Amino acid sequence: MVDRMLSRAAAEKLLMHARLVTEPRWTPLPHQVPPDGDWYGWLLLAGRGAGKTDACARYVHEHVMGPPCLPGPIPHWIGIIAPTLGDAATSCYAGPSGLRVHSPEAVMRTVQGGTVIRWPNGSEAKIFGAHSPEDVERLRSGGNRCLSWLEELAAWRYLDQTWDQMRFGLRTGPRPHWIASTTPKPRTLIKKLAAGEIANVVRTRASMYDNPHLPEDIRNALEDAYAGTQIGRQELHAEIIDADENALWTRPMIDEHRLRPSDLPPLMRTSVGVDPSGGRGEQGIVVVGKAMQEHLRVVNGRERPAMLAHGYVLADRTCHLSPDGWGRRAVQAAVDYEADDICCEVNFGGDMAVNTIRAAADAMGVNIPIKVVRATRGKKVRAEPVSALSEQGRWHMVGEFAELEDQMCTWYDELDWSPDRLDAMVWPAWHQRIVKPTVTGTTSSKGLASAARTIG
Repeated sequence: MVDRMLSRAAAEKLLMHARLVTEPRWTPLPHQVPPDGDWYGWLLLAGRGAGKTDACARYVHEHVMGPPCLPGPIPHWIGIIAPTLGDAATSCYAGPSGLRVHSPEAVMRTVQGGTVIRWPNGSEAKIFGAHSPEDVERLRSGGNRCLSWLEELAAWRYLDQTWDQMRFGLRTGPRPHWIASTTPKPRTLIKKLAAGEIANVVRTRASMYDNPHLPEDIRNALEDAYAGTQIGRQELHAEIIDADENALWTRPMIDEHRLRPSDLPPLMRTSVGVDPSGGRGEQGIVVVGKAMQEHLRVVNGRERPAMLAHGYVLADRTCHLSPDGWGRRAVQAAVDYEADDICCEVNFGGDMAVNTIRAAADAMGVNIPIKVVRATRGKKVRAEPVSALSEQGRWHMVGEFAELEDQMCTWYDELDWSPDRLDAMVWPAWHQRIVKPTVTGTTSSKGLASAARTIG
């Protein structure tokens, strides 16, 4: 048995050597060529399918095969950070453009302390996520590095905190530096990097159309999903789309009333909004809380205190999963935020959507009320009063939700895609009566009064 195992290992080594000798050399496209010079960071801003992950994986391979950064048995310590730990393992290592393609001799192992990728020359890369405070803490205590690869940087949930810990740990070897592969999003750090406001960072831009090797079916699928839309300029052409003048929200409107989780007031009610239709195949799942705050209102020419409802967006759990998968995700969101109910839109799928959530709750042993809402008006009409709450300072993002905020600031009703996250956010506002079909009394928000007349 031992002899057979040794023979198999020897055969695998011979096969690997044959592949390295016979396979053609990788020929980079112009935007995949690393820049010259002694830079601190290389930011590859590129659209979907442009080959940005491929370029960074190749850079890591060349770095590992180059002059050692450290003396001793481990010549290179590398950090690979992606939106989640799973993304780092799949996209950066096992995927069709990952390290396993460029460094077939590299092996990924789960060891005490985390998941690492090891090369025969002793170099090691440790993989990290950027999705939770625990991920940030793991990176903080994950050791120093000579190179960091930041995969889909703009999609990191804990972007600023993870970015800081990455920089703090980048201090090994003669020239510590980082590379980043990302489709841009209008987040503050990304805009600073793209504008050249952070020193010694070289920027390379590319669109999906700069990659002639992208399979035609993939290109067609991406164009079907994004072509002709505002979000398509971001996803395909790598433009940073901050807002659309036709959208119901603006970035300043959102930022002005954003809260830190530590500043969240006591909530009187919490709901999980679910939009199962998923315009591009996603299922919108957004957690919203309600609290009452005192305001001064003008009644008969006098200011009098009044309690008005405020809405607080607590989480965006939107996903693209099987029915059982998204049902469990919605129920888990309700458990995590101690929600009073799940509010599910049933125009698409009818009872099937409710049955999906109920089956998931039963399987998880959770007893949660499921409230049904039905769309009788268009998406814009439903969303306008919630937008008006933002103008009044009564709608708050508790933290940052990049994808949701992108939809809020770029979607308008003439576009041919469905804003699944935005829909899921709006439903609890109506279900919890933070907004109402009619408005009574005096309001300083022209938008709210106009929207209420439209609906009522």
